[in-house]
Amino acid sequence: MKLVRFESYGGEKLGILDDAGVKEITGDIFNPGRETGGIYNMEEIIFHPPVYPEKIVCVGFNYRAHMGELKEIATKKPTITLKARNSILAHEQAIILPKNSNQVEHEAELGIVIKKEGYRIIKPEEHILGYTIVNDVTARDIEKEMIQWSASKSFPTFCPVGPCIETDVDPSDLQITCKVNGELRQNAKTSLMIYKPEKLVSFVSQFMRLERGDLIATGTVPGVGPLVEGDVVEIEIEDISVLRNYVKLE
Repeated sequence: MKLVRFESYGGEKLGILDDAGVKEITGDIFNPGRETGGIYNMEEIIFHPPVYPEKIVCVGFNYRAHMGELKEIATKKPTITLKARNSILAHEQAIILPKNSNQVEHEAELGIVIKKEGYRIIKPEEHILGYTIVNDVTARDIEKEMIQWSASKSFPTFCPVGPCIETDVDPSDLQITCKVNGELRQNAKTSLMIYKPEKLVSFVSQFMRLERGDLIATGTVPGVGPLVEGDVVEIEIEDISVLRNYVKLE
């Protein structure tokens, strides 16, 4: 089930995304209900972020090939940092390049949405609602200047997510691609992760209590690159969807 939050003719709604459009349903993302009979095509809706997390946890260096791209700051094993919750951005909205960075880059990632709170989690499969697409946009010049990376990742619009949460997908071997203006930049499979999604949930929960709605970005695949004004960024994850955003200057 591909759950989406969207707006059409006033007010936020919940729906199921399919090839025909969006079918409106009752309930919320944690307790989806019945179909209302409302069906919307893509031209009728504005996508909202599928989740509004209290915490956005970013995993760094979960793919060995990406470690090679950033040798000067790479850690020996995956690490975690936090991204400001108000960096969340919806599908089809604009990433804003801040004035105080000259090197903003895309990072295509699989996202985990938490459905059940927990601390030092033993059975992570019981805590996962589903999976989404995350662009962990990063001001690389700021990241390299500072020991703590949250500043480089927390600008408004620096966490595009969506367009949906897929609740029924095996995340173990999904293709992740990122295209900028149609040019392929990133292309790899989730099977290359060092820490698999369920292990990441347990790993992150060793350091903080995960809450319902929290988002874990599982680390980027190799091929990160710069964004400039006018770019169109499209991240696709097999069996989930395509997340599209546009790039503008502050």
